[in-house]
Amino acid sequence: MKRLTDFFKKLITFCTNHFSIFRVNVVRVYRRLFKDQHQLTSKTYTDRYPLLFGEASKALMGAERKLKLLSFGCSTGEECFSLRKYFPHARIVGADINSLNLAIAKRKNTDPGISFIFSIPENLLKDAPYDAIFCLSVLCRWEDTKDLQNCEAIYPFSKFSKTAKDLAAMVRKGGLLVVYNSNFRFEDTTAFTDFEIVDAPLSDSGFVHKFDARNIRLLTEHTNCIYRKIA
Repeated sequence: MKRLTDFFKKLITFCTNHFSIFRVNVVRVYRRLFKDQHQLTSKTYTDRYPLLFGEASKALMGAERKLKLLSFGCSTGEECFSLRKYFPHARIVGADINSLNLAIAKRKNTDPGISFIFSIPENLLKDAPYDAIFCLSVLCRWEDTKDLQNCEAIYPFSKFSKTAKDLAAMVRKGGLLVVYNSNFRFEDTTAFTDFEIVDAPLSDSGFVHKFDARNIRLLTEHTNCIYRKIA
């Protein structure tokens, strides 16, 4: 009996170790194939950032027109559905580059004021300008960068800066750009010159490690993540 037990223990250990190696190799290949993308993980859940959504709602309070919001990197739609709670009358557009995520989001959607689009420039521009663009846990490569001192080879500042600039251009004057859990600070981009920081009681701008414009790891804390367009 003991020999049989030892055999199964060894078999389980063997399978576990080899499965782990296989999984790691699959992940590496996957990340190489999509190395030009932003965040590759689609994890999301309902009302993921309540304090952030609440502060953004306060910052847009008093707007006379019907608001138009963009969830950039909407995954399977939970962010859009959550935003409805904070912006009950807004038109909400969710954009993602994962066709499977979009199919799931569309299948779950029962709100005529929420729509989902494939995230390419021409589709995004059709509904621009937006009163607020939410870019949450998108402009990063977590966990690929978490142990790096220089992230240039994995996720360079130039890639972040270009997308941030494109998004900033689609924000209406007086509107918001909300950037949370990014690998870089929006303040380091040239697009920031058209924005001001919205003062909000937020403890941080996300758990994702920050780097400067030279792709060097930052040791200082960063809390800003809501920006208002002023020009």
